[in-house]
Amino acid sequence: MAISLAQTGCHAPRNGGPIAVSLIGGQSDRLVRESATEEGLVRLDREGQVVPGSAARWAILDDGLDYIFRIDDAAGLSAATVARRLRDALRRERRNPDFAAMAPVETIQAVTNTVVEMRLSVPQPDLLPLLARPELAVGASAPLRAGKTRADGVMLEPRPGEESASILLRAERAGRAVVRFQAGEAQLVLGGTFADLPVARAAQLPRRTLRFDPAAGLFGFAIRDASLPVEVRTALSLAIDRDRVVALVGAPAQAKATTIAGSTIEPPLDQRRATARALLAGKQMRVRVAMPRGPGASLLFALVARDWAEVGIAADLVPADAHDADLVLVDRVAPAGTLATLACALSTGCDPRDRLQLINPPFIPVATPIRWSLVAPGLDLVTDNALAAHPLDQLRSVH
Repeated sequence: MAISLAQTGCHAPRNGGPIAVSLIGGQSDRLVRESATEEGLVRLDREGQVVPGSAARWAILDDGLDYIFRIDDAAGLSAATVARRLRDALRRERRNPDFAAMAPVETIQAVTNTVVEMRLSVPQPDLLPLLARPELAVGASAPLRAGKTRADGVMLEPRPGEESASILLRAERAGRAVVRFQAGEAQLVLGGTFADLPVARAAQLPRRTLRFDPAAGLFGFAIRDASLPVEVRTALSLAIDRDRVVALVGAPAQAKATTIAGSTIEPPLDQRRATARALLAGKQMRVRVAMPRGPGASLLFALVARDWAEVGIAADLVPADAHDADLVLVDRVAPAGTLATLACALSTGCDPRDRLQLINPPFIPVATPIRWSLVAPGLDLVTDNALAAHPLDQLRSVH
């Protein structure tokens, strides 16, 4: 889609109307609505911190094996209902890699009419941010409720007694969202990733309009072919010029990562590539790499394919959903304590329940994830944070 470079519109909601928000991607109406209109036991605030949702307070006991939640009376739900809905949600998501860190949950039960207990088999850090995900909502009412569906989006209205602004929420492609923002028809664009960052860059938007979250998570390649020899996996990782990738992608909040935990320490590139060539012992290899579409994805593939060619590995680009890929690009924002479990769940042949496999999952880190947004000058309470959390009910316009 062509990007007009002319800056038009004042970005203020017209005639005191709703705040217009564009959400990049193909989210379904269900997810769009649930993400703003239903709460889980906890929520994330605009700084990415865990705050009360259906649970007014909680405690973590027994060295991380016992989670106790006191259900807020205002939620209008019994502990038994909350426990049942949470069990059902976890059952639905049991094959979802994003919730692999919830596997140690053994029981969820109501111990009184207002208290829910969640027991784990082994401690698992950073579970609370996962409980804030919309997929684990328990049906309690959030500050916003879904109003009428319009031809151009979904209206979200504040519930009685809430001070939230009305939101017009659209799910659309990056190019359309950027054009709408330029025209002053949207005050906020959310959900941008590395794949579509060049679209935002091409628009040459005013300074501080393009914002980046210092996102925690995984950005690299999961091994999908379990038969890929370990020496080839190692050579693939050693050959990547991560400094060049980060420099050319050009997101100020991004840093290279040499381990899942985010280390940036590695030997000099020439030394690494010499080791990679020695591991391959002169063999010429070819790998299939699954990646999403988008100019940023094309740039990343060109960079890593060139790096791998330097050590004798040719790369073919295949669609993101290809079943015959050797590697697949992973771009996930997730709590830091869950990253090894997530990397293992996304890699073929790695069992997240095996604690030994979590020490070194078959995953090739490249950098930290990129999450970008466009924020109009008149929009308040949008805060960059590690989980890229931007709750719609906390948006305010200063105009």
